Amino acid sequence: MPKGDITFEKGLKDLEGIIEKLESDDLTLDKALHYFEKGISLMRICETHLKSAEGKLKELLKGENGEFVEKTLGISADALVSGDIDDE
Repeated sequence: MPKGDITFEKGLKDLEGIIEKLESDDLTLDKALHYFEKGISLMRICETHLKSAEGKLKELLKGENGEFVEKTLGISADALVSGDIDDE
């Protein structure tokens, strides 16, 4: 799957799997480095998705006079990445 086709959710799930692997004690240095590099790549993909979503939200929140209307949407990027979200 090319990098451009990785959804935010897939990237985050794969990143969580890599973190679990890195936390295990039975990795060689080369394998740990491989997972680390892959994790950084996935993190960048997820960050790109978040920045894109942020840009879309800003456009949606633009007021009638062209000024941005500040609204709290309830979910921060930090909460989304940390998994600290209450499902409603």
